[in-house]
Amino acid sequence: MKAYIVSLGCPKNLTDTEVLMGKLQQEGYSFTNNPAAADLILVNTCAFLQSAKQEALKTIKGLAKYKGLGTRGQGLGKCKYLIAAGCLPQRYKHELPKLLPEVDAFIGTPQRFHPSNIKATPPWYAYVKIAEGCGNRCAYCVVPQIRGPLRIRPMNEILQEVALLAKTGVKEIIFVAQDTAAYPNFPGLLKKTAKIKGVQWIRVLYAHPAHVTDKLLNVIASERKIVKYLDLPIQHINDKILKRMRRRYARQELEKLIDNVRRRKIALRTSVIVGFPGEGEAEFAELLGFIRKVKFEKLGVFTYSKEEGTPAYKMRGQVSAKEKAKRFHKIMRAQARVSKELNGKLIGERLDVMIERVVRGGYVGRSYMDAPEIDGSVLIKSQRPLKPGEIVKIQIQGSRTYDLIGFAP
Repeated sequence: MKAYIVSLGCPKNLTDTEVLMGKLQQEGYSFTNNPAAADLILVNTCAFLQSAKQEALKTIKGLAKYKGLGTRGQGLGKCKYLIAAGCLPQRYKHELPKLLPEVDAFIGTPQRFHPSNIKATPPWYAYVKIAEGCGNRCAYCVVPQIRGPLRIRPMNEILQEVALLAKTGVKEIIFVAQDTAAYPNFPGLLKKTAKIKGVQWIRVLYAHPAHVTDKLLNVIASERKIVKYLDLPIQHINDKILKRMRRRYARQELEKLIDNVRRRKIALRTSVIVGFPGEGEAEFAELLGFIRKVKFEKLGVFTYSKEEGTPAYKMRGQVSAKEKAKRFHKIMRAQARVSKELNGKLIGERLDVMIERVVRGGYVGRSYMDAPEIDGSVLIKSQRPLKPGEIVKIQIQGSRTYDLIGFAP
């Protein structure tokens, strides 16, 4: 029996997909990259935004054509079971059976932690989930509805998983959660992870600014194996908008935190939301000016999505789709200039780079400042053969807007 798996959404969702793959393997399934050859098709969905919901519905409907439809042979494949899992069934469990009659089973989000012996990532890095759910309750966010309240994974269980991953050759551990910094004694977890033999890089994603402490920053700065990179989603900088978003910090606190991060020479990734209800020209101009001033090494931009069931859904001052798109592009243009400037300053530097794949004429890798499939790449030429998963010193010789160009001596 063969299964075809699609994982939509973020790396946190991918860890759930890996658990589902492990269960399918226990049931006797092997995996295929060809949906036409699959006996079972499973789509692990995201429903964080309306755009994610639409992507999930389109993906499921597109894969339904591979269901075997009896002796008449109308189907393109031999699939017996089409399963939708994850956030979409959890959020819309009552509506989905009518919307997707082709689906044979709906599975919600996991309620307990289940380590998986299967990884859907390349062999040299792995995402490790340290908590589930969220207690922040930001005004725009549906995560607490879908994933429930914050639940902490026991530290010994996390360390056991990391140790097993390291034994299989995983070199980079990427900690994920809705809010990694909310994990109790997160600095202690990082320190213990750094002692595990075989682990070479440790990366932190999704750290809510309200929970990032000096102790955490000191550990990131001082532990050799922890890459000097922090994903710190600020979402906005205007005090009125931050309050409406229920982010629980003000501009002054953010500025102090960013100064503390920069003083420790830690590269910053952030994300911002444009077009939140009440964001006028002045509030947007403040955000745009801040991005130009602070010069985040990495930045993602989202247009506000009006999600039913959230406090922001009924807020006054909703911004038009046209205006949100205009603001999105303004931020992206500003960040492109920032990124190009910062990358140019790296020419002549020597950086540790994780080799990701072989391409015509060389290799593609990631520096310590680049999370997989999120940030930029390093395009590499080398006098010697390099292997995917290898960490090498690269001399940076050129730059593009988001990527670097280097040479491995």
